[in-house]
This record gives sequence, C-alpha cells and structure tokens, in this order.
Amino acid sequence: MRVIITGAAGFIGSHVAEMLHAERHSVLGIDDLSGGFVDNIPKGVTFEKRSITDELDGLFQKFKPEAVFHLAAYAAEGLSHHIPVFNYTNNVVGTANVLASAYRAGSRHFVFTSSIAAYGHPHSDKPFDEATPCVPCDPYGTAKLACEHHIRAGYDYHGGPAYTIFRPHNVFGSRQNISDPYRNVVGIYMARALENKPMPVFGDGSQTRSFSHIFSVAHAIAMAPFTGEARNQTFNIGGDEPMSVRDLAENIAREFGIKPNLEFQPARNEVMHAHCRHELARRVFPQAYARALDIRAGLKEMAAYVRSRPIPAATECPALLEITDHLPPSWSKRLAHRAKA
Repeated sequence: MRVIITGAAGFIGSHVAEMLHAERHSVLGIDDLSGGFVDNIPKGVTFEKRSITDELDGLFQKFKPEAVFHLAAYAAEGLSHHIPVFNYTNNVVGTANVLASAYRAGSRHFVFTSSIAAYGHPHSDKPFDEATPCVPCDPYGTAKLACEHHIRAGYDYHGGPAYTIFRPHNVFGSRQNISDPYRNVVGIYMARALENKPMPVFGDGSQTRSFSHIFSVAHAIAMAPFTGEARNQTFNIGGDEPMSVRDLAENIAREFGIKPNLEFQPARNEVMHAHCRHELARRVFPQAYARALDIRAGLKEMAAYVRSRPIPAATECPALLEITDHLPPSWSKRLAHRAKA
C-alpha cells in the first residue's frame, strides 16, 4: 500500500513510518521539522520537508496515497492558551488542508491522532471512555475535537475517505523530543536528569496521568487501515497505570542514578487527573497491547535511548505569544522577547 505520513520526523510519526516500512508498504513522510528531526526518518522512507499548511496537492496527486496518516500537530497543550490563533491554524486549518488533498488524490483511509485533551476536565471519578462527552478546556483540545468533527462530516458528505481517529495520551519513548520545554513531561525530566538539574513541578505534583509507552500506541495506529473493525471508529489508546507527576520525576531520577531534585512552581489551571479506558482498543488491536510496556519498563527503554545521544538544541515556541496573561513564570522568562506588541 502507498501511504503518506504527516509528522513523520516526529515522535509517533517516525515509529508508525518504521512499522509500515517494515511491512513493505511504500511510505512518503512529510514534516516541517519544527519539532522533529531528520535523523528520526527510518531508512527506506521517502521524505519531503513540507508544512501541513502548504499547498500539498501536487505531492499527493503524484504519490497517490491509498492511506494517509495525519500525525503532524503542534501539541503544546498548556501553551495553546497563549498562542490560540497559531494553534487553530496549525491544527485545524492544517488538518482540513491534509484531508482535502487526501480526498482529491483518491485516498481510501484517513488516520488521525486526536488527543485525550478533547475530553477536558473529568466530570466523575471514572476514566474517560469513547462515549464520554467531550468538553475540552483549552485551545489544543478544542482544535483536536474540531478536527474530529470535520473528518466525520467529510465522510458523511462525500462518502470518503473512511477514517480512524485515535485519542492517545501522555505518550513517551525513544525518539521523543526531550528539548521542548513546553510539552512532553517525560522528555523534559529526562533532559534535566542528564544534566542533574532540578525538575519543574507545577503545584504539588499530585496530578496524575496514565503515561503510555510508544510501542503499543504506534502499532495500533499503523494497523488501522488494515483492520476492518477500525473503519470509521474512534479509540482511546494508551496505558492504564496511573502515576503522579511527582512519582514520575522520582522514577526518572532513580533511572538516571541521581537523587530527586524537584523545583516546585505555581500550579497551572490544568486537568488534575486524566485517564482513559481502553477496552475497545484492546479488543480491536490485541497485538498492539500484547507488546505493551508498563511505565517503569518504558522509562528504562527511553532512558537508554536518551543516554546514547547528545541533547538536541532547544525547540522553542514556533510563534509569537498572542496572549501573555496567566503565563507560568518559568515560561514567561523564556518567552519575554516573543510576545506580540
């Protein structure tokens, strides 16, 4: 099968590209390299440096992808409050652009990575399932939910392409960008651990997440166009084990052989406890969950990868700040020169 993957130089995209290439599919990767790295592109995968907001028809018409995996996004959820226009342009307009090009090129299947952020704050003590009403509480989650609606509406109106939507959460593992100070808490803490620097903790660190290792997440995404039960379905995908941010920092410190050094900062207005149920994904993608690593085994895998490579240059915010109110102090110092007049 011929497939196009957006975000192929990024974290999840590079793993999906690797898995599809290993299965002898013809893979074209697209990435603007704003948060990914050329070194992440697996050997044998064709690569084009493009933004998802660029004109894409020429590329899509030439390659004629049978399936499109749209994984590119600017996923700094907390920062999205401060760059809402950039967030919606990159995530919503970009998705509409990729989907339109896929449709015009005759693609049969469109795979999209949404996010647990689409749910917003939990309204009970139960984990989110796919039937939980979505009430996002930040521009990033709002953008992801808008993209989901747009994809479904396109199928209902045009009759194609078929789609599979995934809502991953707190994914980590090898190839994750550890030099982005605004997202990927596991990567941020590992970069700090390498240099034995304090790990920033917003609030008291009691907020919990079910951190999800990349292997099972990428495997399910890669298999979606080849899985009949995934057609026109939405799946929560990720791990089941909750862990507090404070416990995460302490586990990472132990993995790097250092004493935990936590730097407590003012609490953010964020979801305190976000967890999903995965019964549907486990039933439809049993092979993906068969190879899942728990959090501690996943941290060991990622730590070995991180230790084997130099720390890349910092990935700064790709846009000028549009709203500076309520910016966390640690971010404010870093972004003081990036505010719009």
